[in-house]
Amino acid sequence: MVLPHQKKVDQFYNSLHVQIFVAFLIGANFFTNIVEKEIDPHGVKHEDIFGAFELFYNVCFTIELVINMYAHWLGPFWRSGWNIFDTIVVSIGIINMLKLPLPSAFSMLRMMRAFRVFRLFKRVHSLNKIIVAIFHAIPGVFNAFVILGIVMCIYAILAVEFYYEIGNDCKEPGGDKRFETIRGYCAGEEYFGTFSKSLYSFFQVLTGESWSEAVARPAIWFYYEDPLRAAGSGFFFVSYVLVTAFVLTNVVVAVLLDKFSAPEVQSATEALAGGGEEGEEGDGGAKGDGGTLPNGADALPDKPTSLMLQQAMASLTSQVEQLMANSERMNTELDSFRGDMTTIREQVTRIIQCVPSV
Repeated sequence: MVLPHQKKVDQFYNSLHVQIFVAFLIGANFFTNIVEKEIDPHGVKHEDIFGAFELFYNVCFTIELVINMYAHWLGPFWRSGWNIFDTIVVSIGIINMLKLPLPSAFSMLRMMRAFRVFRLFKRVHSLNKIIVAIFHAIPGVFNAFVILGIVMCIYAILAVEFYYEIGNDCKEPGGDKRFETIRGYCAGEEYFGTFSKSLYSFFQVLTGESWSEAVARPAIWFYYEDPLRAAGSGFFFVSYVLVTAFVLTNVVVAVLLDKFSAPEVQSATEALAGGGEEGEEGDGGAKGDGGTLPNGADALPDKPTSLMLQQAMASLTSQVEQLMANSERMNTELDSFRGDMTTIREQVTRIIQCVPSV
């Protein structure tokens, strides 16, 4: 169904100036939230001023959503995941603006204002490309995290068996107070007493936060009288750091980088927007100037990626080298042919000179 003047509204909404203005409003709203939480974190000193700003932004974003919905009515609008996200965020803003009598739990919806800045991702090409690449990399990243989680669980299970008794007498009279933690527990009980405690301790080791001093050293020094077990404890924690922090976490980074340069990112972008031509229409992207400030997940320009350009240049270079080799071979054959023709001409000349004498 085509609404009256829908095409003109579509052209107006998708124009570069309108998209830049909407992006500016989103950024200004985010900056206003930052200032509010800095000078009036509890909303009691300047409630009227920031309430006026909130009303202004809610009205502007509601008008923008209505124009977008009218320009891409009906199916094309709802086929865009970004438009659905816009609708949810703007609806929450309207609910907060109207101050409807909702249960107290719904007061947390006011915190959704901070998520409005995500609407920039569908208008700024560089941000949109990052989000699309991350979505496209989710399967590979998930598999890497599964492997990382399995390794963490294995080490956590072993640590419960090895170290749950570290300093278990630290709170008894005459016990070793060196193994008492700042929270008043013995190190073995707090860090390795159960599987869940041990798993969290190894997550701390993975992040690198005080892992050696707080987690590893108590386990090593508890067995200082047994050098073999002390060295084994050191190897246990160091091997975990090498496997997880230096290998598996970098696998996640490698998967992300691979997806950022993959040609399939463009097709994934179209899929997020609804797919095909319908997704492009429904997304309401600003098509001008090579896809700058698009209004949807189809922000990537319809141009070859750097990988495709490199492949094309390599193929072209190979063809040029082959042509140069063929040209050199033809020059060599031409020189040989010229030599043969010179020899034949000399022989013919001698024969002509000999004919009168005969």
